[in-house]
Amino acid sequence: MERARQMVRLYDALVALRPREPANDDALRSAYFQTVSSFDFFAHELAAVEAMHRFQNAILTRNITLPMEIITVQNLEERTNAADAYIRQANSFRAFVDPSKLAEVLSCYCCDPWLKLSGLINENKDEAVLRSPEAIKGQLKSIWRRRNQIAHSADVNPALAGIELWPINKEDAEITITFIEELGRHLPTVISQTLEDVQPHGNVSNK
Repeated sequence: MERARQMVRLYDALVALRPREPANDDALRSAYFQTVSSFDFFAHELAAVEAMHRFQNAILTRNITLPMEIITVQNLEERTNAADAYIRQANSFRAFVDPSKLAEVLSCYCCDPWLKLSGLINENKDEAVLRSPEAIKGQLKSIWRRRNQIAHSADVNPALAGIELWPINKEDAEITITFIEELGRHLPTVISQTLEDVQPHGNVSNK
């Protein structure tokens, strides 16, 4: 996240050196991309660490399965390493900046993850700036879509035959950095929640 902020400062320096140069905006695109990549990496690591913590301590999870050939490994260290590798591989193709994928992984460890995230984000804030779970999901989805524009379409506006990029500004980049950082700061609290409040007939298994 600090590297993303450095790219925003680089943008300021470039604007001072060469005003109105369109290529200056690429520093903001880099900041945007770095922010999203950092969050995705953090979420993947967090999910893997929490899975191993629960696996080693027989703490309740749901929708996580391990093959029998891993569960039956006798050596604890080998079993743990194999489980860790399997879970990381299973999650490797998922982009956790996608709200649906993030909710999917968080729901393995707790109930109502978006409600919990919203409560943490709104804590000690004025009523005028409170965020609903839907608003938080909507902002993250918008960020995910813009990241894909930059990563997969070079941020080109297709309506103009590739001769112009989608506009980006410093304020948008800074809002994105602040939002993603706040979301990431609360993820460890949310993912560490227990599933004990799930009803007995709920879809929960200690796998």
